Amino acid sequence: MRILFILPFDKTYRYKGSFNWAISYAPLTLTTLASLVPKELNADIKICDEGVSKPVTDGFFDIVCITCTASSANRAYELCSFWRGKGSYVILGGSHPTLMTSEAKQFADTVFVGFAEQTFPQFINDFIKGKPQKIYKHICEGEYLSMPVPRRDLLAKRYMPVPTIVANRGCANSCAFCAIHKMWGSAGLTRPIGEVVDEIKTLKSKHYIFLDPSMSSNPQYAKELFNALIPLKINWMGLSTIDTVNDDELFNLMVKSGCEGILAGFETINEQSLIGVGKKTNKVSGYKSAVAKYHEAGISVLGTFVAGFDNDTKQSLYDTVDLIDEIGVDLPRFSILTPFPGTDMFADYEKQGRIRTLNWDMYDTMHVVFEPKNMTADELQESFTGMWKRTYEYKRIFKRINNVKRNRLANLLPALGFRFYAERMCRS
Repeated sequence: MRILFILPFDKTYRYKGSFNWAISYAPLTLTTLASLVPKELNADIKICDEGVSKPVTDGFFDIVCITCTASSANRAYELCSFWRGKGSYVILGGSHPTLMTSEAKQFADTVFVGFAEQTFPQFINDFIKGKPQKIYKHICEGEYLSMPVPRRDLLAKRYMPVPTIVANRGCANSCAFCAIHKMWGSAGLTRPIGEVVDEIKTLKSKHYIFLDPSMSSNPQYAKELFNALIPLKINWMGLSTIDTVNDDELFNLMVKSGCEGILAGFETINEQSLIGVGKKTNKVSGYKSAVAKYHEAGISVLGTFVAGFDNDTKQSLYDTVDLIDEIGVDLPRFSILTPFPGTDMFADYEKQGRIRTLNWDMYDTMHVVFEPKNMTADELQESFTGMWKRTYEYKRIFKRINNVKRNRLANLLPALGFRFYAERMCRS
């Protein structure tokens, strides 16, 4: 049996596109699924991440597995047509098929809804028996979801040289613009801590990237995890809310466990915008002190900001760039507010007549797909591009690097990667 796993490209994440190894990390979905294929099948397994490799078009595969987001959905549907035309059995999964199952099932033989650690082995067994189902849906049972060690050996060597890993797949927040809450709910699923520790030991690396939506969303689990990481003497980066600094026990354990960098969603400098989208963990007045506390502990801060809230203006977006330098964020990253199909925000905007396009290619958080309140769509797009360009001027880059106490090279490489990304965006 031959099985092909594909991560489709989109407008920005594609081979020879705007991303490069300095800001691309190894994905886990396909390698995890590959590890669930029973060894006794002796299957010939191939993985193609179209963001870093050329598309696979040759040969025949019995099963083709495709995972996609909204922005890569059209490409995924093209792949479904191509491989079904060659006689392969095609399955679709990921965030977009989970939120838009009725649409996705028109293109694939089978659609996976939600996590697949439990349902994919069931599918393989059904497929062998000649009785695969049209839809497999994950059903949450309990607090933990076990996860096998991913088949990292099947990946191309075109990513940051830092292993990726996951422990907690939930987020306690319910931000209106985020699809995670709509897909998985607020409870989330945590991985058995012993399983996480064992995987780290097998990887034998000193540095890791945790891909959890929020490392601290379950404080009790986070404390237990950080305690278990301390003896391993590793360094790690991951996603976390900035209010982690308000829980002294949690924060101190985070530091002791080897945290050297976090990605935090600041979102906006407008308090009313935070309230409007339900981002309860953030207080604009506390941004600077929170960043300072991370810096005092030797932790770098990659901050994400969203452009396009109803309170945003052209001027407020440019003011955000100056505030970023003021509060000390080390690596800023921007996205455009995107009402993803299948979410409540999309339904609200569609009801208001504010959705500009149903071309999912444009739903990559880099393009305006709705009508803003205080500016035109073109003005928002222009302001967004300007934010990237201004933020990654060389003088700003080196000013931020000089403020870092350690790991300056580790910050400089992605900063230059983001500058390259911004330059490509401005030319497109």
